Amino acid sequence: MPPHQYTAFTPARQMFIVLIVTAAGFFSPLTGAVYLPSLILFEKIFKTSSVVINASVSVYWAVFGIAPMFGATLSDYGGRKTIYVASLAVFLVSNALLAAIPPTVGGLFTLRVFQALGSSMVTSIGAGTVADVTEPAKRASRLGLFLLGPQLGPLLGPLIGGQFSHESTWRWIFGFLYGSVYANQSWLVTPHLRQKQVVEDGKYPKPPKPTPAGLFRVLLFVPNCVVSISSALNFAGLSGMYIVFPKVWQTMYGFSGSETGYAYLAPGVVLTIASFGIGRIADVIYRRYKAKNDGRSPPPEKRLDMLFYAYIITALGKAMFGWFVARHYHASAGLVAAAICTGMIMVLSTSYQTECMPTSAASLVALSGMLRNIGAAIAAAIMDAILNAMGYGWCFTGLAVLDLACISGLLFIRARGYVYREQMSAKMQP
Repeated sequence: MPPHQYTAFTPARQMFIVLIVTAAGFFSPLTGAVYLPSLILFEKIFKTSSVVINASVSVYWAVFGIAPMFGATLSDYGGRKTIYVASLAVFLVSNALLAAIPPTVGGLFTLRVFQALGSSMVTSIGAGTVADVTEPAKRASRLGLFLLGPQLGPLLGPLIGGQFSHESTWRWIFGFLYGSVYANQSWLVTPHLRQKQVVEDGKYPKPPKPTPAGLFRVLLFVPNCVVSISSALNFAGLSGMYIVFPKVWQTMYGFSGSETGYAYLAPGVVLTIASFGIGRIADVIYRRYKAKNDGRSPPPEKRLDMLFYAYIITALGKAMFGWFVARHYHASAGLVAAAICTGMIMVLSTSYQTECMPTSAASLVALSGMLRNIGAAIAAAIMDAILNAMGYGWCFTGLAVLDLACISGLLFIRARGYVYREQMSAKMQP
């Protein structure tokens, strides 16, 4: 491999790998969302209450948020494929058992935990995989493609799951997941990628050996914490929109249940456009910077410039959504505005994270995903209470204020992020 070449894989093979991990990233959150249309049915099937069935959802998302931190750290050190194979094997077995064994509450909770363990690590490892095979000049657009999976999975999941929400076909929810592209292809065709397998001469920094102290260091890496918390607050607000979406459309606009399900496609399409478009724009800006600076790459903090505008626009979008609903205007304009900028925020934040600490890219992205899941879980738990106390207008205005508050932290990282990166590099020197 020539010294200047970032990866040994051809462009076609790089794109093939990105597409495979994108499919994996799609089926990971889909596993949680495909379950939702059958919650009432499962009360009857498992002979229990709605509280218990809803708790099985909470358990899934709790494991889904925390487990990737450990798998991502191990994959940064020992290679991606080992984690792919192990997690997908757990995923296959748990879905096969859920589809086959007699329905019991204990079995449901146990297998949902293993289902979450098997599916949750793929998103963070996938982002690290994209970073492994993609040079920084093309990384934002490739990450935009990859992030389509995590963004579209929760939106399309209810549509797919609704097709199996019957007493005679509910087991096919898990049969569908077992036979998915995610479970049957990604572990077979994804090669060994991490530097331990590709680079043997010590030319590039070796990923740190996973230890509790190392994981804690990643958690406390200030630029990543600020960017991740900001992204989580924004995503919690968008999750709040998705949570009240059925109630808004059915009680205020007279939609049927199936029409409400199809309405989820609206933000999904916008997120798709945002992921592609913003990633490409960011890469064009990256290449222009190099052309104007004698081939010198821009600092990772350059990726944050567009985020300031994104947070302002998404704040306006959330406030518009709240007041449009409160006054019974058409809510789609505010929802589309917020969806566009959430796509911007996820793509640009993830791109920055993979560059500011390259040897722990998957771990950094896993932390961000964990915080987003925690934010979404909190939003799900408190949304009804806040709406009852404040109403739609002031509730979403408050979420907009949180977005605006994030800008101060991003300005600090834009100005001082290089200091923390230099300190981290010095600590990692042998």
